[in-house]
Amino acid sequence: MRKTHPASLKFKVALASITGQPITDVCKQFEIAESLVHKWKKHLKDNGVSLFQDARSQNTNNHDTEIEKLHQIIGKLTTEMEFLKKVLGA
Repeated sequence: MRKTHPASLKFKVALASITGQPITDVCKQFEIAESLVHKWKKHLKDNGVSLFQDARSQNTNNHDTEIEKLHQIIGKLTTEMEFLKKVLGA
């Protein structure tokens, strides 16, 4: 059975490994496997930028994509409605 670790522990482990503390010491201190330390360290390096991104810009991007999807749906429904009007003679 796999053990799940909280995000706070993952962050502490990754931060400790980045600061120069030897990986073996980090593993002993937090009682975790070395492979997890390397995995979490890589994840922090790859995705650490997102911690400092402006949340407003992320929300704006999400809203824009949602609006585009809704416009597509509206267009499709409008086309279907016009077709049905012609077919049914309404």
